[in-house]
Amino acid sequence: MKWHKWGEPLAAGLNLLYTIGYMQSWGGSFVAAGIGSVLFAWICWQKKLLAEVGLWAFYVGFALYGWWNASGAWPENLPVPQPETHLLSLAIAGVGWAALARALRKTSKADLPIWDAFTTVGSLLATFWMVQFVHANWLYWMVVDAAAVGLYLRKKLRWGALLMIIYTLLAIEGYWNFLAWI
Repeated sequence: MKWHKWGEPLAAGLNLLYTIGYMQSWGGSFVAAGIGSVLFAWICWQKKLLAEVGLWAFYVGFALYGWWNASGAWPENLPVPQPETHLLSLAIAGVGWAALARALRKTSKADLPIWDAFTTVGSLLATFWMVQFVHANWLYWMVVDAAAVGLYLRKKLRWGALLMIIYTLLAIEGYWNFLAWI
């Protein structure tokens, strides 16, 4: 039995714990994110989702940054960047997506390079806004996580796809806070 048969559900669970912890302003959630990210990086390496490997490696760094950034008080009022800032970040992400997809197609044996590059670059952008505690990060996550569902299903990563479905729902909840009354 390959280790990722148990490693994938563990990685999914740890990353889910992170997101729920983040939504509850629990700074320790970044530890779960770091460990879960290491596991997913190795799984994606085995499945030849090379951009995803890089993404999960970046998540380890972002987990450390988020933990450090949240080690003081969790922000009460989330910053709201100007619309131009978001447009600029989307333009940069678009260029990054095209460049990464091209690099993956030309220099590697990566599977699904365009899709892989989209979820990777989109996740980096959403994570950047998330660790800056910008509420609009949830909008980015809705799009990226929904796209990742298909990517993970295509590669038969069922736990990863389930995690991305839950992430999509949590992003919707994170943005609109439907369950605040509970």
